Amino acid sequence: MNSKRNNSKTMLILTTFVVLLSIFTHLLHRQFQFLDGYLLLQGITNVVGGLYVMMNVLFVIPVVLLVLTFWLYRKQHDAQQLFMALTLTFSSISIIAGGDGLTEYHFSIFMVVAMIASFQQVKYIIISTAIFTVHHLTGYFFFPQLLCGTEDYSFALLMIHAIFLVMTAVSTSIVILSTRKVETRLAVDNEIAEQQLQQLLRLINEESNHLHELSAQIAIDSSASFDSSQNITNALSKFQQNAENEANSLNESVRKNEESIQQLAGIHERTENVTQNAKHSLERAALGKEKVNAVTNQMLVITETVASIKHLIEILESQSKDISNSLMVVHNISEQTKLLALNASIEAARAGDAGKGFSVVASEIRNLASSTQESVVKMDSVLEGIQLQIGNVAQKMQIGMEEIYKGDQFIRESEHAFETILEMISTLEQDIDHISNASKDVVNQTQLSSSLFNEIAHMNGQSLQTVSIITDSARQQQTASQSLGQVITQLNAVTTKLKALTDQMHS
Repeated sequence: MNSKRNNSKTMLILTTFVVLLSIFTHLLHRQFQFLDGYLLLQGITNVVGGLYVMMNVLFVIPVVLLVLTFWLYRKQHDAQQLFMALTLTFSSISIIAGGDGLTEYHFSIFMVVAMIASFQQVKYIIISTAIFTVHHLTGYFFFPQLLCGTEDYSFALLMIHAIFLVMTAVSTSIVILSTRKVETRLAVDNEIAEQQLQQLLRLINEESNHLHELSAQIAIDSSASFDSSQNITNALSKFQQNAENEANSLNESVRKNEESIQQLAGIHERTENVTQNAKHSLERAALGKEKVNAVTNQMLVITETVASIKHLIEILESQSKDISNSLMVVHNISEQTKLLALNASIEAARAGDAGKGFSVVASEIRNLASSTQESVVKMDSVLEGIQLQIGNVAQKMQIGMEEIYKGDQFIRESEHAFETILEMISTLEQDIDHISNASKDVVNQTQLSSSLFNEIAHMNGQSLQTVSIITDSARQQQTASQSLGQVITQLNAVTTKLKALTDQMHS
């Protein structure tokens, strides 16, 4: 469409040029008497009357046709080429008429035919040829001066013009037909090539779009990869710094762990000593418990013996009371006996000599009663002393019994305390033994941990080297990602240009 419009525009410019050439020819011959001397020598005079009117009509026709052609061109009417052909044809006729019919101006016919041939339409050639034929025939018979410049122009020469005109038209038509055949074949080939080209352009466009999308995605991925590489580099740098700090801390921990192992070994050794001391204490506590049991048994025997003595003292006190009571009876009997002896002596005295013997017996009985009474008093006094001593002994025995009970209670409490101590020492000995075993296990585990720490420290050193290598690789990857981003930017520019080019070619 654009190509056809451009061609129409070019032909419109050429048509306008030919019309202007026609006007210029009329101006030269009418206003400036161009070639008047030559025309006089040839016997050609200026036209007057009806011929002058006809010349003016021929002058106006191409101008009117040009105006109509411009109007059709603006409307993009299909008849614009036909009116261009008519305008060119009548412009040539106007040039011949304005040039006083000189033969040289007849060459404009061939110029016009050549221009009309550019439309590649045989019908326009035929129409133009027909108009020129009618022009030549009618002009020769009705206004020869406007056609040939003179009335005595040879018809044979005119026919020669007509023959060459027809031959030009025929040859031009043949060329047009041949060209159209070639163009038809070319059009078919071009259509096939256009289809192939369109298909190729579509494929190129699709691949270009895919490549553009792919490059855009790669650009996004590259940007993300660059950001990730930068983040990884920063993270690895921080990790390397943290790993170095951790390595220093780990070495410090290994050193402290070795000190802890030494301390734990000392604790284990002291725990073993405490275990031995606990075992000795347990043996001594067991021996003390046995002695306390022996003392308890002895205290039990003492308690029973003292209780027996107390019981015997109580019996002795009771018997002394019975003796005291018996002595009181004897004392009373001796009092009665003494009174009876006194009464017997009084009665014997009354009896005189008959009662002298009885008086002696009564005196002896009284003396015996007095002696008995004195003995009873003495015995009672001794018995009171004995009772007093028995009471003191009983009181002391009571106090002793209470103290013995207290001692026995204390010994029992001591026995219970020894049992508790023995149990606690036994539990303590077991706990210390467990602690010893645990400390031994801790020492072993700590030694194992120390070995692991050393191995971890060694592996950490290797990890630091690996991290350093990875960090360098990440930096290289970051640089490569940056370079890839630049390449992708260039690729995006190329794909954009390729897409624009394919779109332009497709349109």
